[in-house]
Amino acid sequence: MGANGGRPKDAGDAVTQSLSRIVDQLDATLGPALLDRPDAVHAHRKAVRRLRSTLAAYRPFFDDDAVRRLHHTYRDWGGELGEARDLEVRIAVAQRFLDPEADPAAAPMLDALTAAYASAHRRVARRGVTAAARRRRADLAAFLEAPPRTAKAARRTKRGLRRRLVKEGEHVLRRAETATAALEDDVALHELRKAARRLRYAVESVTRPPVDLFGAAATALAESAERIHDLLGDVRDTLAFAQAYEGVAAADADTTPAVRARAEAAERLDALPAAVDDLRGALAQFR
Repeated sequence: MGANGGRPKDAGDAVTQSLSRIVDQLDATLGPALLDRPDAVHAHRKAVRRLRSTLAAYRPFFDDDAVRRLHHTYRDWGGELGEARDLEVRIAVAQRFLDPEADPAAAPMLDALTAAYASAHRRVARRGVTAAARRRRADLAAFLEAPPRTAKAARRTKRGLRRRLVKEGEHVLRRAETATAALEDDVALHELRKAARRLRYAVESVTRPPVDLFGAAATALAESAERIHDLLGDVRDTLAFAQAYEGVAAADADTTPAVRARAEAAERLDALPAAVDDLRGALAQFR
């Protein structure tokens, strides 16, 4: 529904609706994340990322300083969550490659990761209930109660949103050109992954209820962006495991787990050019 019920009156109203839904997700996932319920840190971190991606993609519709403040405060909170979530993922990847009964390095590695996660989650639990956390949420509520709109927010709904999404898609393709020219460049791959994630969430924010605009072409665009994001995430996680394993294994140990992880990462990276081509085609269909 729009600000006063019904369909969005313009592009800015559509984004405000989307942000309101994301805030509902933030509120619903916060408690479980602080209590360390299964997959709850992941769910809350994803909601934070959706919020930041939506704010960034549609920044021209709102006062730049107001958007920047929210984006930065939730970046800091997302970083706290990210430390815990990344350790969760590292544990899952290690469990996939290791055999604790056969590998003497497995149990110590898993124990260390589990302890690190517990420590990271304790920080999340403490900082999720501070005065700073309450101010962050109050600032977001104030933003939504009286959105600091710019003149660009009054653009016709679909036209204004489509223009922003095309720009986001073009940004991903520029990042992809740099990354695919040097697949060993970790920084370029990371920037591509972030750009693809932002495009995915920006599309999903206006193609799902309550906004629910566009159609199959937009869905395909979001899915192609998600494919790139997930592919590069898998590469990062498996390489991180390989590096960590090589750091703790004895000099004369069998490094098969690390070799397998590196081979899997290379296979995933080989799929990147095709994934970029898919996104290029999806963007052309969406324009």
